[in-house]
Order: sequence, then C-alpha cells, then structure tokens
Amino acid sequence: MRSLCNYFIFLTSLLYTTNIIAQEEVTFTAQFHEEPIQHVFKEIEKTFNVYISYSEKTLKEHKVTASIQKANLYTTLTQTLAGSSLVFEEVDDKFIVIKTKVYAKIELEGRVTDENNEPLPYAFIKIKNTGLASDTEGRYHIVAFENDSLTFSYLGYYPQTLSIQKVLDKKGGIKLYRNTQELPELVYEKQLNEISQVNQVAGMGKEVKNSGIGNLSTAENDNLYYAVKLLPSVSNTGFSSALEVRGGEEDQNLTLVDKFPMYQLDHYFGLENVINPDLTNSATFYAGGFNSQYGSRISSILDIRLKNPPLDYVEGNVGVSLLGYKGYLSLPIVKGKLAVLGSYRKYHGAIEKWLYDRAKSTDIENSDYNPDQLALYQQQLSPEIDYHDANAKMVYQMSESDELSFSFLNSRDNYYTSYDLRPRRLNRLKFTNSDERFWKNNAFTLEWKKEKENFTSSVYSSYSENERYRKKIFHVRDTTRVLPQQRTLETYQKLKDFSIHSDQSIKFNKGVFDFGAVYSSFNVQKELKPESYFSYYVDSTHQSHQLGIYSQYTFNLKRLKLTAGGRLWYYQPTAKPYFAPRLQGELALDPQNKYAFTFSMGRYYQFIRELSDELTYDSYWIISDGNRIPVINANHFIGGFKARQKSHTFNIEGYLKNSDGEMSDLAFRNVVFFRDYIGTGQSYGVDMIYEYNHKNWYNYISYGYNQYVKTYTEREQEKKTTHLVQLASVYTNKHWKIGLTWLLRDVNYDINSLLASRSSNTDNPSTYSPYDVPLYHRLDFTSSYGFRLGKRSKGEIVFTVYDLYNQKNTEERQITSLGSDSLEFILTDISQLGILPNLSFNLIF
Repeated sequence: MRSLCNYFIFLTSLLYTTNIIAQEEVTFTAQFHEEPIQHVFKEIEKTFNVYISYSEKTLKEHKVTASIQKANLYTTLTQTLAGSSLVFEEVDDKFIVIKTKVYAKIELEGRVTDENNEPLPYAFIKIKNTGLASDTEGRYHIVAFENDSLTFSYLGYYPQTLSIQKVLDKKGGIKLYRNTQELPELVYEKQLNEISQVNQVAGMGKEVKNSGIGNLSTAENDNLYYAVKLLPSVSNTGFSSALEVRGGEEDQNLTLVDKFPMYQLDHYFGLENVINPDLTNSATFYAGGFNSQYGSRISSILDIRLKNPPLDYVEGNVGVSLLGYKGYLSLPIVKGKLAVLGSYRKYHGAIEKWLYDRAKSTDIENSDYNPDQLALYQQQLSPEIDYHDANAKMVYQMSESDELSFSFLNSRDNYYTSYDLRPRRLNRLKFTNSDERFWKNNAFTLEWKKEKENFTSSVYSSYSENERYRKKIFHVRDTTRVLPQQRTLETYQKLKDFSIHSDQSIKFNKGVFDFGAVYSSFNVQKELKPESYFSYYVDSTHQSHQLGIYSQYTFNLKRLKLTAGGRLWYYQPTAKPYFAPRLQGELALDPQNKYAFTFSMGRYYQFIRELSDELTYDSYWIISDGNRIPVINANHFIGGFKARQKSHTFNIEGYLKNSDGEMSDLAFRNVVFFRDYIGTGQSYGVDMIYEYNHKNWYNYISYGYNQYVKTYTEREQEKKTTHLVQLASVYTNKHWKIGLTWLLRDVNYDINSLLASRSSNTDNPSTYSPYDVPLYHRLDFTSSYGFRLGKRSKGEIVFTVYDLYNQKNTEERQITSLGSDSLEFILTDISQLGILPNLSFNLIF
C-alpha cells in the first residue's frame, strides 16, 4: 500500500512540475453602441470558438454599449454584461450559459464614485462568492438577502465592506478612496481581469457536470460516469456504468436522462455508456436522502439533462476517432420558435481485438477440494462487438412562458464470442463454448413546461424500453460422466416503463411549495429455455400499475433551509398504499454559508428490481408482487458537515440505511436457496471529500467506508465491507487538459454462514470464502489538446492510459454448485489494454 501511494505521489509531482508552453492568447477588440446583445454574442462566438446559450425571453431588447480593447473571453463577457441583470456561467471551456441573477428580497441601487465624486466604471461589487460590475457611469443594481454584506472594490482604491443596512443608509452612494501605492495606469485592466476571474470560478460549481472531476478527459471526451464513479459513495470495479451506492445493489439506483428512466447504460459491458457527452448539459447525483420529487428507487438518483437546440442559429460537429465516428447537428426550423437536434455515434471496430482480453483461469494446486468434483477450465476470449446510439431533441417555444419539447434515445449492442475448452485430463479433446447477446434501449419524453414569475408547471409522459437476448452454449462435467456435456441456455426479456407526470411549483416570500402526481406502469416479458423453477413458479407477475402523489414545502428561515414532504403510492399488485415521509435541511453557521450542517431522513419504496450475476453479466428484471417477491423499502438517516474557504472545500457525511424485503442474487444463481434468501438489510458508513480548485488546478481526495449486512435468518447472513480511496489531479489551460486519477478498492465478502448451512459436499466449507476479492487499485492518466482550425472549427487529441501499472485487475472468485456432487470454481481476471489512445477530430460549424 505504501509503495502504491509513493508511486502516485511521484507521478503527481511529475505532473505538477511539467512545463506547459503557453500559447498565444486570443483577444477581442470591438466598439458597440446600442448593439443588440444577440449580435454581440455571435461575434464573441466566432472569435473565441465557443457556444453561448441563452433564452430569448431572458435577453428581451437588451442593447450593448461598450468599448472593448484586446480583452480575453471572460473580460469580454464581463464588459458586455456590465450594468445589466445578466450573468454568465461556464459549463465547460467551450460552452457558456447566459442567465438572469437570482433576486432575493432587498433591491439596492446606487453609484460608486471616488473622493472627487467622479464615477468609477466597472467597480466590482461582491456578495458571497458571486459579484457584478457597475456600468460605465459607476451605477449598479443588486438584490441581496437582508443579512448579507457587500464588498465594493476598485483596484487602486481601498475596498469597503458594508452591511445591507449601511448601504441603505447611504442611499446606495459608495465613495472609495485612492490607494497611492497602486499604479493608476494598470487599474482599469486589472479591475476587469479580477471581475472576470471571480465570475469564471463562480461558474465551476458542483451543479455543472459533476463539479471539477467532471473535467477529467477520457477516451471519449468527458465521460460522465467516469466522474460519478470517483465520488466516495459510489463503489464500482472496472469500467461498468452500473453503480453500487453506499452498499446498495445496482438496481436500487435510478438514472434519468431528460426525465426518462434508463435501465441499461453500458456499451460493451462498460467500455462506454449510452449518454452522449456532446449533448450533456447538466447532471445532479443524489447518494441518498433525496426529496419527495423523486421516487421509484431506494438508493440513489442520477438526474441528467440534455441541452436544448438553439432557436436562432445552426450548429453541429462531425468527428472520427480510433473507437468510432459520430455526428451532431442542430438547426432552427422556425427561427426563434422551433429547433431540432440529432446525434449519432457508432463503434467501427478498427481495434476491437485490443479492447478487452478477458481471461478465466483456475488454480487447482491451491484448492482444498477433491479434483474429481471440480469442473476446471482455461479459456481465452476474443469478442466481436458492435454498438451505436442516437439522440434527437425538439423544442418548440410556444410563447414567452410556454415550451414544448420532445427528447428521444436509441441504442443497441451486439456481442459474440466463442472459445475452446481443453480439460487438463483430456487435453486432446476440444469443446467449443459460445456466447451470443444483444441489448438495446428505446426511450422518449414529451414535455410541456410553463414558467411564470412565481409559478412553474411541467406535464410530461415518458417511455423507456430495454430489450435483452442471450444464447449461451457451454459444457459441464460431473462425476457421472467422463466427457463434458453440452448445455444450451437461451433467454429473452423486454422491460417497458411508461409514466405520466404532473409537477407544479409555487414560490412564496419565504419558501417554495412543490406538488404533483404520477401514474406509472411496468411490463416485463421473459422467455427462458430451459424454463427455470424461479421464473416459472416464483416470478409470476408480468405487469403492474401504480399511482402516486407528492408534496413538499421548502422553508428559508434565515440560516436554516428546511424541506419537508412525502410521497403516497397505491400499488395495484398488492392493492395497498405506501407512504414515504421525507425531511431534508441545512443549517448555516455563518452569514456567507461557508460552514453548514446538513441532514436528511426519509422512507423510500421500490416496486421493481433486478437480479444479476456480476461474473457472467446474466440478469433480468422482476416485478414485486408483495408475496414471494416483496416490495422493498428503506429508511435513510444522513447527517453531515460542509466547509468552504476560498479555494478549499471539505464535505463529510455519515449515513444509516435500514431496509426490508432484500433478496440475494444467489437466488438467481441457485434457486434451491430462494425461500430463505429474503430478509432485511442494514447499510452504514461515512463519506469524505476534500477539493482544491484554484485557477488552472483542481485536486480531489475522497474516502468512503461502507458495511452492508443482509440478514435472512438468525444464522444466515451476507456481509460486505468496502473501503474506497480516490485521488484526482487536473491541470487545464487554454489548450491543454492533463489529469491523473488513482483509486484503491478493498472489498471483503463474508457469506460463509450461507454455505455452511447448505453445502454437504465439502469437508470444511466454512474455511473457504466463495468470494475472495483481491485488492483493486488503478492509476489512469488522461490528457487532451485542443486547437482551432479556422473560426468555426476545432480539433482535439485525447490520449488516455488506463491501468497504468496494474493492467491485470482480478475481479472475483466464485464457487457454483452444478449438482449434488459437483462444484465449479471460477477465477475471473480482466486484462485490459494498458495504452488505449483515442485520436479524435471534430469539425464544428
């Protein structure tokens, strides 16, 4: 462990000391007089090769009068928006959002002057971590809470920090006095740079693509799931998009993409995911304790929103890389009213033989079992893969306050592999196993949204369909036969999720009231050959309907923010109601909210679940019937503390989750255990995050601990203990983005009590753990270089190295019963290509 840490420190130090050659900075020079702000944004986009997103109703008839001389991007935007009610937020280095300031209850107007009553143009007014600039006449307009304080500054002058009441007493007139130690000729330029730097930092908040760790480069641009999996509450080995959050199962997490649910996110078992990073606008991750607006899962929520197509201009890109090719196009159909976008990505198979070399092997010499009772295989797989995904979105601006949108996603994966089995005692013979699969998604959302000053309404319907097929030919051997016998397993399933939602929100003076209703229906179709006991006699419910309502009120009581509410369901298969009260809050310890306690508690229900085998990727969805497949419920209790000081952020949370209706995935692997393997669960642990985000550097350290216990009887339990340590360091400048991430995952399973109570074919089964998970540690290096090709195009080169020093990470060991006198012992190793460079070219227009 010490050597691994030393290795990481060495590489990080090397990264920090690497000299990056500064590139010539692009500047902007222009004179504007009463120019429509939309025209100014077009000029800025062309000069800096960025995209500026805004709402037409937000800009209205705004005009720009400014003299801009050799300014960088952030200074240009600061001068353009100076004196207005608009601010900008940088989503990434090429995408900027223009929005209005969020006003509180006290409006302040005034003028900033010097000791001679001369106006100070672009004086900086700071409140908390945001700010704005006065106009060319020194005038300002700002809205703040009554307990806030404002800082007025102008380089070359002494700053003043005043309470809101003192500003009111001065009737908004602020006089600053000269600091003679400053050089007057540098004041104007430095003032603009300071303002733009603060605005830039304010735009890098956690709500933007999962905070700083969302800036890590990957083989396919900015992979959202790569960032999510670096959070301390998320446990995941390898590159799968399936998440285990705070000890919960993978199916207990809900992913929403533009409000439609996704039930399978992987391309090729996690090499990529179906969320196209070119279209991702925002993502919010809730690790538990989420409010009453969300339901359907008991562990976590990942809410992803896709960007809207611009209503006034055409944009798009085409790209090709070593992994595949892609295209994106957005164009207005009726300018200012109707626009559509579409995207398509496809894997072209140029280096498919390099992607994975999955090896399964066994080691009989160290086994305590009788070799005659073991099915021992050595196998190598070279898979044939093909996958694609497509997105489409339409937005129709019906009026200033009404918007109609339609969002669609389609994806499909095809996978085939075969390999030869050569048993050690019969190595002259060859038996061929094969595995053929496909899985696909179809999903859409149709939404009508209305926004007024104090009222927001959203009515939408969503549909999600996940289809899976597998045909597996394999050979097994037991003590009654000399040669392995061929078996064929064929499975097909289709899951359909349809829902209609109505979400309403009303703003009051000191709070917000949210309420709504939802109808949803699940339909699962399955075909299994041969038919199993579990699917035929137990999993008998194929369709369900549920109706739910929710409400919550958010109070803003000075330093206390409190949200109280609940959800109520009626579930048709059980003909019972289910009520889930919830409470979340935050208590600030200071007026600037730099230090605060957080807490949440609530009850959560889940009516559909997935049983899966992590080693073979076999899985299928089942609907709760309240009897043999119970409705699972969980009670969450979470408390934490967060602190923020300049460039440093620290967050710690402790949690306890008690659940009922838990099922073991072993029921799926061996159904003779089924009836005993339903019980209760308890998950508890702690998550800690430290972040340093300053100028070009972002550093991240996290630690997570979790203990998860499932209890079925007094003597039968499953236990899983997880320790996670994760580090990340990212350096960015105008062209370069370079990052290192290192993670350590220590997992310990303890299910000996289950085997001890059921196994009769081993001498001492309790001395051997069926899951012996080796220490997992991985160092990834990522870098990208972006360059311009004319005014409307750019190129990007991405270089990624996964598993820099430990390219063979063992996943899990498993013992499976094949009969009364036979066991199968499998050790699964994953060997990934150490250097997987992705050279991509994008043409943007």
